[in-house]
Amino acid sequence: MGGRAVKTDVMRLGVFLALLTAGCTSTVTRDVPTTVKVPVTVPCVKDKPVEVQALRDRMTREEWASLTTDQRQSLLLGQGFDHKAYGDKSKVVIAGCP
Repeated sequence: MGGRAVKTDVMRLGVFLALLTAGCTSTVTRDVPTTVKVPVTVPCVKDKPVEVQALRDRMTREEWASLTTDQRQSLLLGQGFDHKAYGDKSKVVIAGCP
């Protein structure tokens, strides 16, 4: 019966080692890349937009009087769009400055 006791001890040792190594397993995780937004400072723009010159400074009264109503309207609308574009460009320039 001495051989049987050795087999039982070897079996117990095998089961013990199996249980011991089963506890050593670890979960494998993968690193997943993520996007992180980082604010970046932008230096001030040195090229300022050119200010819009008023029609009264560009034209004399005689030139203005010689224009038709449609021509006047077209010039005034163009000046309005120029002022809007100037304002938009100025906002962009100011946005980068502290």
